[in-house]
Amino acid sequence: MDEQTQASTTAFFTLDAFNGELALEVMNAIEEGKGGHGDLWKGLVEGNEALQSRLTEQGIEHPNDFNTISWDPATLLFTSCVELNNDGRPFPLGERLTRERFGRFPFEDGSALGYFLEYIRPNRSITDNDGQVIFDELMERLTQLAHGCEEQTRGHRMFEDGFGGMRIHGYLSATGVRELRLHLASKAWTASYDEPLDGGVADVAKHFTALLRAAERRRVGIALRAHR
Repeated sequence: MDEQTQASTTAFFTLDAFNGELALEVMNAIEEGKGGHGDLWKGLVEGNEALQSRLTEQGIEHPNDFNTISWDPATLLFTSCVELNNDGRPFPLGERLTRERFGRFPFEDGSALGYFLEYIRPNRSITDNDGQVIFDELMERLTQLAHGCEEQTRGHRMFEDGFGGMRIHGYLSATGVRELRLHLASKAWTASYDEPLDGGVADVAKHFTALLRAAERRRVGIALRAHR
């Protein structure tokens, strides 16, 4: 695929099973390492036997020495935090059709979550009666998942420029997944009257909720990842 074709191809978005509790530590350590300070990374890896073993199994000879790791930050973050099955492979969340419906949404950049964030509004019949906190927490969790690893949050694009065009947009912990699923089930939000796709918000909510339930059953966090 040439560069022009790839640039015009809509990205495919996945919700990956992800260790959201570890992710922030890994990101902070990578950022420090890129700034020439590898002590935080060294302490993280040496204090986490599972992480050290995983990186070694993936071919990193000295996983505690950040300066010897040639991987890009997005690949390093994903490899460190993705949840694996007993065969050592990332396990998919939800049914295949649900993943496909969520993965390439028929609007602009193909992000179902981006569309949902843009076209939901507070349900005033609820938020005007002590429901505003629920809506605010819903938006906070959605924003963390959609943008928590992006430049607007981290101040750089290093997690948006991975090998093969991989972008890690954001993540949630297992607790955050449950909170988001509960807030989605509330009546604190509604679709905007001017959404361009009739029923689009409802369709996203349906598939998104199914994927969150799948993550909740496995007691894992999630990451929003895009790749071409």
